[in-house]
Amino acid sequence: MNGTNIVFDTCAVIKLLNRQYDMSSLGINVDDAKLLTSVIVRMELLSKPNLPTSEERHIREFLNDLIIVPLDEAVEQKAVEIRRATSAKLPDSIIAATAIVLDAFLLTDDAKLLNLSWPELRTHGMTTAAF
Repeated sequence: MNGTNIVFDTCAVIKLLNRQYDMSSLGINVDDAKLLTSVIVRMELLSKPNLPTSEERHIREFLNDLIIVPLDEAVEQKAVEIRRATSAKLPDSIIAATAIVLDAFLLTDDAKLLNLSWPELRTHGMTTAAF
């Protein structure tokens, strides 16, 4: 995947951290793709109860290689539209909105996000063929 924006959802980050997948097996060239995630994903990952220090360090190291996208008005407005019109939960709506606003692929293994039908949302499952 060259020159493409990719937004990682929480599930994707967890599976990459657990080494269930790696970037190359997903067809992601880290030198050419812009790797992003929502501030919501960072919050979900770091708010795990009783998170061991070593696991937190591992998460932070992984996140350091991603651009963390803050909530802004464009993402907020799109998330509200998605939340009002679908059964998506607010965090998923924010993550999907982040991908839409950034014209990025949303990398996920979350069935609800993969099946979320929304104009401009481009999802990519981790078990599908490379980008």
